[in-house]
This record gives sequence, C-alpha cells and structure tokens, in this order.
Amino acid sequence: MMPLAVVAGNTFVLKPSERTPLGAVRLAELFQEAGFPPGVLNVVHGARETVEALLAAPEVQAVSFVGSAPVARHIYAEAARHGKRVQALGGAKNHIVVMPDADLTTTIPALLGSAFGNAGERCLAGSVAVAVGDATRMLLDPLCEQTRKLVVGPGDQPGVDVGPLIRAEHRDRVAHYVEQGVAEGATLLVDGRTHRQRQGFFLGPTILNDVTPAMTVGREELFGPVLSVAHAQTLEKAIAQANHMALGNMAVIFTRDGRAAREFREGGRGGDGGRERPGGTTLRLFPLLGVEGIVLR
Repeated sequence: MMPLAVVAGNTFVLKPSERTPLGAVRLAELFQEAGFPPGVLNVVHGARETVEALLAAPEVQAVSFVGSAPVARHIYAEAARHGKRVQALGGAKNHIVVMPDADLTTTIPALLGSAFGNAGERCLAGSVAVAVGDATRMLLDPLCEQTRKLVVGPGDQPGVDVGPLIRAEHRDRVAHYVEQGVAEGATLLVDGRTHRQRQGFFLGPTILNDVTPAMTVGREELFGPVLSVAHAQTLEKAIAQANHMALGNMAVIFTRDGRAAREFREGGRGGDGGRERPGGTTLRLFPLLGVEGIVLR
C-alpha cells in the first residue's frame, strides 16, 4: 500500500500489527535511507486505541486495511462514519484449481509454497486445492509425500521450510480447525499436529481431503499451514465452489494448455469472469493460468 499511496502524491501513516512490528520499521528505515523527506512515510505503533485514533483523525482522508473479517467490518463502518474513503479487505479462502493435464513438477511445489510458506499466515495463501476430474488420482500421493518431507523448525535455521505460528493461542486455534474438519467429514491425510509437542508455537503442514464448502475448514480462513483438498468434475464446478463462499477467491488454475480457463475468462461471461451469485450479487474472478510453469494474468 505504501508505494501506491506515495507515488499518487499522498503522505502515508502505517500502523502495523502490534504483534509483528519489525518488518514495518525496517521498511520505514529503507524509505528514509532512499532519501524520502521526513513526514512522507510515518509509522505508529499500538493496538485498538491507535486504530481508533487514526479512524477519527480529520487529517486522515482515506483508510486501507487488510486483516480478519470481523476487524475489517469494524474498520469499514467506523471509517465510513467519519466520512473517509475506505478499503477494508477481510478474510480470504483462496482456491487453486488443478486440472487433469497439470504438470505436477510445477504444480506440487507451488501448492506447498502457497499453502505452507510463512506457516500459512498470509492473506494470499492457497488454502484450498480443487482437483478436477482425474487430477484427484494423480495428485494426492505425490502431494502428501512431498508435504511429509518439509522441515518444520525455527525460521532462522538453514533448511527449514515451515516456521512457527505467531503465538500459542493461534496455533491451538488452527489445530482446533483441523479437529473440526475431521469431525465434519474430512479425511486427514497429513497430520502436522504432532509438532505441537515441541517447544515453541509449531504446527506442521497438514492436508485434509474431501473438503466441501459446507465444512468450516472449507469456508473460513484458517491462517495456518493447513491445505484443504476439494474435488470437482469440471472446471465450471470448481469455480462454482469458490463462488459459493463469501470469502471465496480463485487464485490459480494449473493446466498445460489453458483453453478451458481462457474460455471461462473471455467468453460469454462479461469478459472479466464475473459470476452471478445467489441474492443478485456478483463475485468477480480473475483466474491465473499456470501454463508450462509460467503464470499469466
């Protein structure tokens, strides 16, 4: 958000999470080292009281937020009440579609990196893999095999693939989601909960199979190293699964030719992937095509 706002001629106030402030401070230092004048980029720390002060301050004319859905609703309502322009992005259930002709040497590393990188604690994590048709048969075994090889440990150690979650409460919350998924009918293929016995806030990469949009793990943002695998007979039905959920997003379609995805994107649906949903609202999808290892917008 910072570069866009500054390039457009604005000054910017960054309020990072009080639990993860160091990255924001380092970015501000880099801005200063690059020669930006004082006051162009400002960093303030704190929790809710800092947020409320920014929302009420008349000097702040626009607000942009990324975080959980409940907080996003509050930010949106309060910023609007104070007459500010507001962008409030809350929650995401990013779907990655695997077509039967997908190149697994490209697809599986991408799935692992997306679902388990940063321990799944990022808004763009691919948390649902939708296997279309015969992709189910070819995908699961090598995906699980490679997942079990991932190294869990402190992120500052060489060779570690999956680091700890942010705190014990969140680790336990994500583990509870896994338990809830199994209770609701999902099949546990890889169980990372064994790492909870270690010192630290560790939860290993976990894969749940046969996940549906009706399940909690299929519709809520978990924000942890858990990949839900769903199944669909066609690309159209895979896209419908994402459309079925309030937080559903289509992120990537892995295929070798991309014709089906291109037809969906360009033909007969408004040209931009807009899809009618129950209640008359429209969810716009912008599929990316993973073609021969190259991602195309």
